[in-house]
Amino acid sequence: MARATRAPKVPVGTPAGSRANTASFLLTALGGLASGWTLIHLGRGLGAVTGTALTRSPTADGDWRAHLLAALLGALLAGACQLAVELTARTSAAGQEGAIRARALGHLLALGPGRAREHRSGATVSLLTDGAERVALYRQTFLAPTVAAALSPALVLILLGATVDWLSAVVLALAVVLIPGFISVFHSKVRRSSSGSRRQRTRLSAEYLDAIQGLTTLVLARAARRTHESLRREGEANRRAVMGLLAGNQLVILVTDGLFSLFFVAASAALALARLGSGAIGPGDALAIVLVSYTLLEPLDRVGAFFYVGMGGLANQRALRALLATERADGAALPDGESLHEPTTPPDRAGGAGGTWVDGARLSLNGVTATWARPDDDAPAVLDDVDLSIEPGERVAVVGPSGAGKSTLVSLVSGDLLPAAGTVRVDGTALTAATQDEVRAASAVVAQTTWLFTGTIADNLRLADPGATEERMWQALEAAHLADEVRLMPEGLHTLLGEQGLGLSGGQAQRVSLARAFLANRPLLVLDEPTSQVDLDSEARIVQAIERVSAGRTVLTVSHRAGAVTGADRVLRVQDGRVAVVTPSQK
Repeated sequence: MARATRAPKVPVGTPAGSRANTASFLLTALGGLASGWTLIHLGRGLGAVTGTALTRSPTADGDWRAHLLAALLGALLAGACQLAVELTARTSAAGQEGAIRARALGHLLALGPGRAREHRSGATVSLLTDGAERVALYRQTFLAPTVAAALSPALVLILLGATVDWLSAVVLALAVVLIPGFISVFHSKVRRSSSGSRRQRTRLSAEYLDAIQGLTTLVLARAARRTHESLRREGEANRRAVMGLLAGNQLVILVTDGLFSLFFVAASAALALARLGSGAIGPGDALAIVLVSYTLLEPLDRVGAFFYVGMGGLANQRALRALLATERADGAALPDGESLHEPTTPPDRAGGAGGTWVDGARLSLNGVTATWARPDDDAPAVLDDVDLSIEPGERVAVVGPSGAGKSTLVSLVSGDLLPAAGTVRVDGTALTAATQDEVRAASAVVAQTTWLFTGTIADNLRLADPGATEERMWQALEAAHLADEVRLMPEGLHTLLGEQGLGLSGGQAQRVSLARAFLANRPLLVLDEPTSQVDLDSEARIVQAIERVSAGRTVLTVSHRAGAVTGADRVLRVQDGRVAVVTPSQK
């Protein structure tokens, strides 16, 4: 059976989190040493109070007072260290949760739609919310204190050997080393329950989000009941996974507390009695050995108490590292002699306040191959060895059967998909991972589904230009053939819209998208099925709006409707991975 590939060791935290972990580690180690000091002096003090002689030193009237005072000071120091560790860990965990979430989300945005689509939305949401919280708690409240707690017994045993009995310290050291080894073997048997619980939780989140996003379609297709049953099964699987994780947690606590801890304390008591019977130590030192065994159990206590945090955080950290290890495809290397940028565009090309350009952007595709598959997959290319040149200001329509690659072509020229081979240039800039944002900034895309959000019409327009004045927004609405209709609304630009543009018709929502394209003021306008979701009357209005908005721009239109391609200078057909010019008789 092939072994699962481990997530690469991609850094997850921040330098601030590392500094907080270092502080927690040092404070936990110091606190453990202070606890050992406290228990040694407490045992010796209690022995002195009962009148027994202390080993290696004569009894004095003030001995018990000195030992109890040393124990009190040690207890105060241990308590202060523990309080400081809790404060540092919790504070840093809150800060790291936000930093981890921001880094993962930023990486997803940097991947772009071409690679981010590999991750299901629901699973990503679960990882960015609950997963980020668990990773932060694991790294800041569990990892460093647990490592320090594992080191503390060594420090305490050195102190015990130097002040009480070296032979007892050596025997206890062997036990401290062997017992965690047995526990590690036991943990390996229940570790799968944590990974299984995380997978089921993210899968359930993904299924729920898919169902919510497609609720209307599910109802219309009469698939709601079937989806309900599927969600019920996923919920039950998630419940079983959680219960399995909790059962494993309780089993670990039972084994560590009920067996290993009891065995360790009993063995320490037997060792102390044996050394006391041989005369090597006194009653006070024997009591100190038994009390110190409690401190040596701290790593076992942490294993039981933080099993849920540790295993859950580790499973989510592996998923997060796998996400962060996903790299943007660099695209095909540029041929020798080619540069990322062509000669600088003359100043008079710049768009003016009216939102028009002198001649638009130039597009060129040279030997371009495009695919949505991973580089190591053998899936066939969607577009293969495509050559295409579109001059500035030209209006080009793209037609072809569904699945032929029209949307892939749009994704290439809008910068969302990097070519697997060949060169894509938009407005003089070659599309690579380094210039992807620059290429995106050269185009405004109007898709068949318009994204409108809860807020006013002005809020939705300002997504394209946050600094747009009301005058500019009215100009954009005029260009989109929508100004008269907005003026008839009670609040005008400040009319409140619901989610997904509730309050507007489909045609009005599409024209808001065109107005945003006008405000974005880009030399390339990409129209991906802009009239596919509207009636014929709305289509006529949108076509008129496109005529206005596209003035002075290069326009690339993808559509199945003849009305949207009538005014095109050229019509291209995408089929069988190729792009060819359509002759008039083929239209």
